[in-house]
Amino acid sequence: MSTAPAAPEAAECLRQEARALADRVLAWTADGETSPSRDEATAAVERLDTYGEQLRKAVRAEMDPVAPGKVRPILREAHNRLGLPLTSPVPPFVLSTGAVVRRAQNLARLVSALDAACSGPPVPGGTTTNTPCSKGSLE
Repeated sequence: MSTAPAAPEAAECLRQEARALADRVLAWTADGETSPSRDEATAAVERLDTYGEQLRKAVRAEMDPVAPGKVRPILREAHNRLGLPLTSPVPPFVLSTGAVVRRAQNLARLVSALDAACSGPPVPGGTTTNTPCSKGSLE
């Protein structure tokens, strides 16, 4: 027998991991106890980029193509920011730790917006529902 979770359960688990990472990254500060190492920030950028791509696919799959709203700008932003290389466009082509942290935090905000778009409308208090996407999968 397989112990792998069903697709909706796996999708929800992945979304919970994405939310937890986004929350952790957004709590980072430039200097202090919550300042990450460059390696930790780089790993966060890579994971958030992966989560963002998966959430973007899920949101697009469940989006009503004629419905107006805030989902289209979020998807456009995701299209423009996900999958970018983690290098500087000018020599020496290496980003500082601070730049990598800022990139991770920007991706964390984008992942949070995609998660909210996938979860449905915000509920009072600023949180989102925690239901799995009705269509699409994050696998």
